[in-house]
This record gives sequence, C-alpha cells and structure tokens, in this order.
Amino acid sequence: MIAYLKGKIVLKNIHSAVVVVNDVGYEVFLSAKNLEALKKNDEKEFYTHEYLREDSRELYGFMSLGELNFFRQLLSVSGVGPKMAMNILSIADLEDLRAAVNSGSLTLLTSGSGVGTKTAQKIILELKGKLVDAGGGDADEVTGALINLGYSRDQALAAVKNIPKDFQKTEDRLRAALKSLGKK
Repeated sequence: MIAYLKGKIVLKNIHSAVVVVNDVGYEVFLSAKNLEALKKNDEKEFYTHEYLREDSRELYGFMSLGELNFFRQLLSVSGVGPKMAMNILSIADLEDLRAAVNSGSLTLLTSGSGVGTKTAQKIILELKGKLVDAGGGDADEVTGALINLGYSRDQALAAVKNIPKDFQKTEDRLRAALKSLGKK
C-alpha cells in the first residue's frame, strides 16, 4: 500500500496531479483547494490513501494527516465513496467541516458536488461527536494518526497531552506519543 509520496509535480488535471517519484509518475487525486495550491515543478509531499477496486487502483492525496484522517472517517459512512469524500473536502477548511458535522448543519455539507440531504444527514448521524476536535493543528494530526493505528480516542488524547512542549515537528510529536503509549 502506498501511504506517502514526495516528488515533483509535472502535470495538473481537473481532479488530479501527476507526481514523479524516482522517475515514476503517480496520478494523485486531490481536493480542489489542494490542487489550486500546486504549481508545476514544485516539490511536494502527500499522505495518501490507496483505493482498490476490481477495475481500478486510485491514489488520493492530502497535504496533512488531519485531511487524510477526515477523508477516512468520511469513507466509513455507508454511501460515501472516495470521490464524494474528496468533494466534501473541497468545500471548506477542516475546522469548518468538523464544526458543521458536530453542530448538525446540513447547509455546508450539501453544498458539495453530489452530496444530497440524505447523505449529509447520514454523515452527521454517523460522525457527530466522533471527529477529533480541530483546535490543536499538530495535536489533531497526531491524535488522528494514533486512532488510525488502533488506539482508542481517550488513549490518543492522553498520549498527546504527555508530549513535551519543545517537540515541534509532527513526526517527532508522533514518536513521543507512541513512546508514551508503549510504556503503559
């Protein structure tokens, strides 16, 4: 499974970009906001979700672990596929999307292409209160990563609280949280 790519942007399409890593080009589907931010020949890194079906293999890319985690949470809702989840991520910032889900607001969610009222209601019903709060930026990414690794939300939040304040990089913060969880 391809979980991370770092490479040069050589081509941008309507819904995707081609990222060259070690002379191999990967088509990576991106949200509209992330796609807009890319420029040809930029060196970029993406956290990815590989989606496999009988007839296709697709890579969905995200600029942060928070986006990837939110995408995966959307996929857990029945009736939401990767294209719809990417359309939802294209609507607004993560904080606004989380707030809309947690407050039960249909207006923002239904503004996404292909997202009807019933689907938005289902997303709210299944994800309300389950989304990690967006207040912490890095803390949100680390917490989401720990949850994806199989730790409970409470364990992840407790581990994030134990991270020393001088750790700035997400990778260092994640390592420290995992070390803290390993001691228990």
